[in-house]
Order: sequence, then C-alpha cells, then structure tokens
Amino acid sequence: MFSGAGGLDLGFEQAGWSRRFASDLDSDAVATLRANTKAQERSSVGQADIRDLTAAEVLARAGGMSNGDLDAIVGGPPCQSWSSAGHQKGLADERGQLFRHFIKLANSLDPRFIIMENVRGLLTARGLDGEPGSALALLREDLRKEGWQTAVSLLNAADYGVAQRRVRLFVIAHRTGDCPSFPNPTHSKDRVGGLKSWVSLKRCLSNVRDISEEEIIRPTPKLAAELAEISPGSGVKSRGKPEATRPGGHWGYKQGAFIADPSLPARTVTASTAQDWVIDPVHGLRRLCPRECSAIQSFPSFWKWVGKRASVYRQIGNAVPPKLAKAVALSLLEHKVQTQTPPSDWRSVEKLTPLDERLMAAIAYTKRDEARNGESRRSAPVLRKRRA
Repeated sequence: MFSGAGGLDLGFEQAGWSRRFASDLDSDAVATLRANTKAQERSSVGQADIRDLTAAEVLARAGGMSNGDLDAIVGGPPCQSWSSAGHQKGLADERGQLFRHFIKLANSLDPRFIIMENVRGLLTARGLDGEPGSALALLREDLRKEGWQTAVSLLNAADYGVAQRRVRLFVIAHRTGDCPSFPNPTHSKDRVGGLKSWVSLKRCLSNVRDISEEEIIRPTPKLAAELAEISPGSGVKSRGKPEATRPGGHWGYKQGAFIADPSLPARTVTASTAQDWVIDPVHGLRRLCPRECSAIQSFPSFWKWVGKRASVYRQIGNAVPPKLAKAVALSLLEHKVQTQTPPSDWRSVEKLTPLDERLMAAIAYTKRDEARNGESRRSAPVLRKRRA
C-alpha cells in the first residue's frame, strides 16, 4: 500500500520476497510501477485510494489468496503531515489520518507482519492532545487494540550503503512473541567496529552516465551570486522565528539554496524540484538532476520513471531507498525463516513494549524544547523580505 514509485517494494523483492499486490493513488507513480513490472504481473498493480480499497479486492488482485496467506503488508503512508519540512499538521491534516485506513485494511488481511515507514518527525509529532510523541503513541495504541505489538526504530539510510543521510522511522507490527529485529548497520561515518565507510556523493555520481544539457537546471543570477560566496557543505541561511532561548531566530538553510559536499553522503533527497546544488567540473553550478537523485536513493540505473520532471522528482523524493528497504526485508526474512510457526495465542496485547532509550530521549528533548520555546515560537512573527 502507498507503493509510490516502488522503493519499498523493490527492496523487499531484492531480499527475496514476492510481491503479490501493489497500489498507489498517484497516477504517475502507478505508471512508474507498471513500467518496472513484468507484463504478466502488471494486473497486480492498481491505482486505488486506501479509503476505498477492500480486503476482498486486494486478495483477488493478489491471485485469489485468502485471509492469513500474506506474510507482510508494507507501506509508507504520506509523510507530509509529520515532516519538519511541511506544516506539521499531523492528525489535523486528512493525510495524517491515512495511517488508520492503512491499519484497518492491513488488519483485515491478517498478515503476519505490518511494516510502516515514515519521516523521523513522526517520532516526536503531536497528537490531538498537543503533546510531542503522542501521535506515534496513538498509532501504536490503535495497533495494540487490534492485537498487534510494535517494534520501532530510526534508521539512517547511510548506515546501510545508501549515498544519502536520510533518517526514517520504521514500525513493525507483530504478534506477541514474534518480534523481529531491525538490521544492524553495515556502514558508518568513521568506520567504527570494522564497518564500511559511508558511500559518498562523489562515489555515487561517478556511476551515473554523463549529464546532458537538457537535464541541467541552473540558478537565477541572484541565487548564483549568493551561492558564489558559499563553500560545499553549506547554504544560504534563512532566519526563522525568534524564540525564548533563540532571540536571534531559529535559523536554518533556505530551501533549494544548499551546495552539496561531495565527500559525504548527500543530504535527504526531497520531493521537490529544489534539490541541492553541485559544483560540476564540466557543467559548473547546477542542481542534482532526477537521474542523479534516483541513484542517490539507490534505485538501479535501469529504473524507468514516468511523468514530467516535477513529478519524477516527487516520486523519487517520496520513495524509500531500496537498499534500506532491502536491509529491513532481509532481517525480517531471517526472522521468518528461523521462526516458521508464529505464536498461536496473540489476540490480547495488554501492554506495549516500551520504546528504546534513544527514542524516548528524543521525545523528552522535544518536550523540554516545547516548554522553553513553544509559546514564543507560536506568537512571534516570521520575518520575510518584501519582494519587489
């Protein structure tokens, strides 16, 4: 469900899983999925609204399977409601409610596992009570009521061989006594513990064939002048709202005005055309093009993208990096093989397993920051330059 351009699906298939059904609401994403699916299997790819999709339809499209036959339901409900790059409306946004439709449908299919991926912001997102962390707590409670225990982790794609520092939240719903492990990192920034080094942007782009003039996006003269004063690994700063502990403003980098550091994995590839800039020795200052963003996300070079450039950027940015998905899928498959028979008594989950200390610490920090800066953040005006 919410297959998008197929990153999560592809990672599971690369790990040895067999995809029986895939769906998305976006027509271009569905077209991309079908373009990368064998002709005889394209009927299993559907354009559907999760709110209208039924278990019977899914099972029919999956080859006439029955409830309980599917090992896993995977999906990434839209992340914009929780993303720090968006308005963070969370449950107040209709998209923020889609995870409940996902859970309802997945539960009716009675799989062994439900795997959800979302932005890091869901960890500390506010539910209807306004408390940081309560949105995730509500999601886990919804699953608990249906007999599901949940394992939660933050995974950085760079730690699994992806040329991108992309941290995402994974939730695996499972029955009591059938808890899988998350994958151990294979790469690290400083090669600690004998791990491989992170894959740099330079190394990743060296495997992308030459960029054509039609693919190049250059900055406006004004932005070019600003970027000329900036070194790789930095960007044009934008001033945010003044806060109680940050009277000068909680600054950040202006969107679409950052020059990538080629010696590091890329920053998170976004779902917009405002990608990071690179200093190309051949073409000069230009944006990362869609083929490069696809490679950074770890899609294979033969992956076909359908749609106009803005749509392709969106599909790529919204995708789960296949290499990261593969790591999760391999770990889950190993657990499945080692525990062939899941527990029979699973309907009652009285108490959820606590989140690990690292996740709890992040939620606690957000609560402290809200106590210090919340009121001033909400009341202070945003300072913007007037456009001529």
